Amino acid sequence: MHYKLAYKTDLLIIFLFLSTIVPARDADLINYGLEVSGGDKELFNYPHRKTLPATDAPFLLKAFLPVDKPALIPQSNELITYDAVFLQDTLRRDSLLLQDIHGRDTLLSQDTLLSQDTLTTGTLLLSDDAIDIPIVYNATDTIHSDLATQKVYLVNNATATYGDIFLNAYYMDIDLATGEVFARGRQDSAGNWVDTPVFREGSQEFESRELVYNFKTRQAIIKNIRTEQEGGYLHSGITKMHNDGSLHAGGSKYTTCDAEHPHFYVSLNKAKVIPGEKIISGPAYLVLEDIPLPLILPFGFFPVQQKVASGIVMPKYGEERNRGFFLKEGGYYFAISDYFDLRLTGDIYTNGSWRSAIATNYRKRYKFSGNFGFTYASNVTGYKGLENYSRNPNYSIRWSHSQDAKARPGSRLSASVNMSSSGFDRENSYTVNEHVTTTKSSSISYSKTWAGTPFNFAASFNHSQNTANKSVTVNLPKMTFSASRLYPLKPKSGGSTKWWQELQLQYTASLDNRINTTDSLLFTNEVWNNMDNGFKHEIPVSIPIRPFNNFTISPQVRYSGVMYTRKIEREWVEEFYDPLTNDTISRVVENQLSGLFYGQAINPQISASYSPQIFGMYSFTRPQSRIIAIRHVVKPSVSFSMVPAIEGLSSDMYRSVQTDTLGTMQEYSIYSGNIYGTPSLSNRSGNLSFSLTNIIEAKVRSRNDTTGQGEKVKIIDNLGFNTSYNIFADSLGWSPVRMTMRTRLMKEIDISANGSFDPYAQDSLFRRINRSSWSVNRVPARLTSFNVSVGFDLGRIIDNLTGNTGNRPPDTGALQEAGPGENGGAMEGIPGREEGPAAASDNSMFDKYGYALFDAPWSLRFSYTFFYSKPRDESTIQQQFSINGDLKLTDNLAITYQTGYDLTQKKITMSNIGITRDLHCWDMSFNWVPIGYLQQWNFTIRVKASVLQDLKYERRKDFHDNQR
Repeated sequence: MHYKLAYKTDLLIIFLFLSTIVPARDADLINYGLEVSGGDKELFNYPHRKTLPATDAPFLLKAFLPVDKPALIPQSNELITYDAVFLQDTLRRDSLLLQDIHGRDTLLSQDTLLSQDTLTTGTLLLSDDAIDIPIVYNATDTIHSDLATQKVYLVNNATATYGDIFLNAYYMDIDLATGEVFARGRQDSAGNWVDTPVFREGSQEFESRELVYNFKTRQAIIKNIRTEQEGGYLHSGITKMHNDGSLHAGGSKYTTCDAEHPHFYVSLNKAKVIPGEKIISGPAYLVLEDIPLPLILPFGFFPVQQKVASGIVMPKYGEERNRGFFLKEGGYYFAISDYFDLRLTGDIYTNGSWRSAIATNYRKRYKFSGNFGFTYASNVTGYKGLENYSRNPNYSIRWSHSQDAKARPGSRLSASVNMSSSGFDRENSYTVNEHVTTTKSSSISYSKTWAGTPFNFAASFNHSQNTANKSVTVNLPKMTFSASRLYPLKPKSGGSTKWWQELQLQYTASLDNRINTTDSLLFTNEVWNNMDNGFKHEIPVSIPIRPFNNFTISPQVRYSGVMYTRKIEREWVEEFYDPLTNDTISRVVENQLSGLFYGQAINPQISASYSPQIFGMYSFTRPQSRIIAIRHVVKPSVSFSMVPAIEGLSSDMYRSVQTDTLGTMQEYSIYSGNIYGTPSLSNRSGNLSFSLTNIIEAKVRSRNDTTGQGEKVKIIDNLGFNTSYNIFADSLGWSPVRMTMRTRLMKEIDISANGSFDPYAQDSLFRRINRSSWSVNRVPARLTSFNVSVGFDLGRIIDNLTGNTGNRPPDTGALQEAGPGENGGAMEGIPGREEGPAAASDNSMFDKYGYALFDAPWSLRFSYTFFYSKPRDESTIQQQFSINGDLKLTDNLAITYQTGYDLTQKKITMSNIGITRDLHCWDMSFNWVPIGYLQQWNFTIRVKASVLQDLKYERRKDFHDNQR
């Protein structure tokens, strides 16, 4: 298109109304025209108005030609023809090219733009206050551009994008002259505000009812703002946003509740928000359910940093009857780096007790992660100067470490350490399970495998302790190197092999250092004197031979070697002076020698085993029978192993010593009491072992089965017996018969039992004699121990019987179809009770008889244990019954419970009741231990969000107050 531009004054204003804002929809149509004026007088008004697609009108330009630059202003008063006026924006985006009148394309893409202006007889300049970035807008209903006011109006789902700034609202108008935008939401028929403005700039986002924002100054006035600040929400009546993103807010509410009308908040009259850092306010007070509480703060400081920051850990305060007033769990938190932190806390009591703790968490992505904690406590009981005064030091070490599987393929380091003194949990723990648990264990392990080789290496530090008897066992360290099974005679090409090519060998080497002590001596020098050390390696070579199915003969030769740092030597001393009794007696004296001692042995062995399977089936022919068939699977097994006594295959590891004045000789091993024992016995040995396993299954038709196939149900999962016979023993060759049984009834009742039966009788001193129990007591075997346990969940049993899932009652529709008569008519004739389908149809929460349906998810687990033992003439019986479960009354309210009864001691075992309530943005919990030395209760209500973790109310009765 070709336009004539006329001017007669010093100031020329040109409006090329071709839209500053690039519309997002090609279907939108706009009007454009050209107007040239000078001073107060309109010089030229191009009356042409033409409607065209919005994509053909990319921008609106306002240009000033100042008089102080005459070189840029044409001096002629005649009309000037601009044959090719190129107007280019500052960001080199798409520009408009006014070309000749022959109707050629008026838009050029960016790659075809001229590098400089091509004004033939004059130059047009952009004003300094022009918007430098196009604003992309869109709306669902209305997009209207007003040339006179230079505004664009958008209605319904209006959006505007300016660089990294995005704005969305129901209504929006944009002033192109000032770069200012006004946005607001709307009210629905119920009077609620919807489609409210949402402003987003980078990571900052907030919602308000209305706002005014200036794209040039990046400042805004916002009404009824709602913005999230790292887990917290800020509601403000009126807010001013500065160009650096900070906010000054008035009439504000700070809360962690995400509800539209928060359940609680901290009322802030004036506040300043620095996004991603903090919120600072003047005087503030707490409001709960719109009720102001008399909790007033002189100022407010709420950290909202995205990164973890160092700071003071506020302590808890309170009082205990025995230890006095206290400050607990106070200290300082160090956010050292993104990889690990440090937390130093402690407790102090007015009676002199104190506790200090150090804890750290560490993590390196794709490498490893873990946490470590050490606690030391000094617990004082009684009063200083009195007999009941005591000071007991206690400690606790906890460490957990895991390595990413992809960090170092082939090697792995892991740790799980839980070590403490025997009195730590009793004095310092508030967890019920830690008080009732008497055993603890720890493990730090490292393993390494070499790809393509049969070699493996493992090292570990192991710890186990019993807090009841204060015993501690530590392996420091324990290492194993092994080579997996090798077949040196097998051809590498594969295929079928001969029997002799099945020759196989392995190698295993173990090193162990073991300490058995008490927790009070664990960190003293004395433990090193009692450490047991040992090294052992073995090379077994065997060849399995299978003459027929289920039968295997395996000759084997095993080389074993041990190395110890001590050995013993025993001698008979006729006159031994005992300083404890101040007497001279005859006895065996044992001497312990220190050094490095190696013993070895070659143990030939032959073993054979036969393990067939026998099946029995009984089918029920009655068509009405629910049981289709019963199958009995019997798995007998017979195995034999023998180690011959061949002289010269072992080093001298066995000696003989006189044990009494009659000259009785007894053989002993010089390595007796060491970790790995002695590689072999000097005498030959042979064992014949028997085992019998029974499995009983049934195929049962279900009540609603239409296929006739039925389902398989196990009646007895396992019923087994096993014993062995020493073929070279001169007496008492049979070992006790051991029985195990395991099954599950109704898919939910678990039953397990095991027992031990001795086939030999006892003498008057309760020693086994070489006479059968049948010949003495007329019973096949003497029961020495037996225990059985039964456990089930009552809720799941009811579900299986009724066909419901999730502890829900039967479907109401099924009850309506049955009718009262079909259900036995038990409720017929009850006055005031409507019967039949009409009763259930009124309310789905009631059954057809009008009774309320109970559909709260629940569980009720029962367990019973019985233990019988009779090693001598008196028997011991222990019985215990326990109950635990939970009940979810509503989606937000749950109850847990645990109790039991010791039938032997006739007292209730550890009991605990817990109630939890989800209050949306708050958590409420109540725990009660009604009986026992741990008798206590505590009630806590706290804010869920961690940013306000200190906003809580807590009351408790400590179990320490029960101690006297």
